[in-house]
Amino acid sequence: MKGLELARGYFSEVALPVFREKAGQRLSSMAFGLAGPGSECYGYDDEISRDHDWGPRLCIWIPEELYREEGERLQRIYDRLDPVFQGYGPVRRVDDRSRDGILSVERFYRSHLGTDRAPETLRDWLLLPEEGLSLCTNGEVFQDPLGSFTRMRRALLSYFPRDLWLKKIASRCRSASRHGQYDLWRALRRADRLTAGYHQACFAREAAALVFLLNRSYRPFAKWIFHGLPGLGRLGCAVHGELLRAAEAHSRESLQGAVERCAAILIDELVGEGLAERRGDFLFDCGAQIEGLIRDRSLREELDSVD
Repeated sequence: MKGLELARGYFSEVALPVFREKAGQRLSSMAFGLAGPGSECYGYDDEISRDHDWGPRLCIWIPEELYREEGERLQRIYDRLDPVFQGYGPVRRVDDRSRDGILSVERFYRSHLGTDRAPETLRDWLLLPEEGLSLCTNGEVFQDPLGSFTRMRRALLSYFPRDLWLKKIASRCRSASRHGQYDLWRALRRADRLTAGYHQACFAREAAALVFLLNRSYRPFAKWIFHGLPGLGRLGCAVHGELLRAAEAHSRESLQGAVERCAAILIDELVGEGLAERRGDFLFDCGAQIEGLIRDRSLREELDSVD
């Protein structure tokens, strides 16, 4: 049983009938779903996930004004729901942050993005953390009659404007190349294993982030970025395989082979997408070409890179 599937059933069979009876007209202002922190919001949960903050639970988002007026009363209704469903529960909560229950729409978005306003300009998008965007758009919304939660979510799901998307791809190309195709080997030549390990990990992170960008999917935080790669089609599976081979390499030669094959896979994808021409084996060169496609001059010339 996956947590999201459990939440869907818990909503329809337990929570909705109770709130329909006890919340009255307020029900039309309540959005039910499950999103935010938690492996089950990504569909990544397994047996290990069940040791904390997993089980029959829901996010119930309401407008800030209603939250101030009746949030406590509605939370009491939520707290009195049957904590056991289909043999699972009660939830063992160890996270101090509020992952479920009655949540303010505005506070939910501010906590992950720093704002509760939908981005309209390139600058607005630049200020949004990608991992926060992932948290705000994962999971599922089961019901939102008022649309107060899904309006913002829908705007975020429209994804980055093309210029920013290109800038992020170019930045990841240059960073991955620096870490994996240059600094890693210099550290190994110096027998500096600690520094080499750092650059290998940075290369893996940048390569994985590039796969998410090429799939137009927000990357999750570090704990799940590699776990999510196999779900990103052929490219994700291929890059995941080479990163795993790099992590398991027992010699400098096998490590270098895995890193270079990973870079080659990414270059092939960039060329296939029409974002770059093949001019060699370095991702750095692709980054320079992609940056030239950016139309906004300030983004192209005044910012060295963006995360």
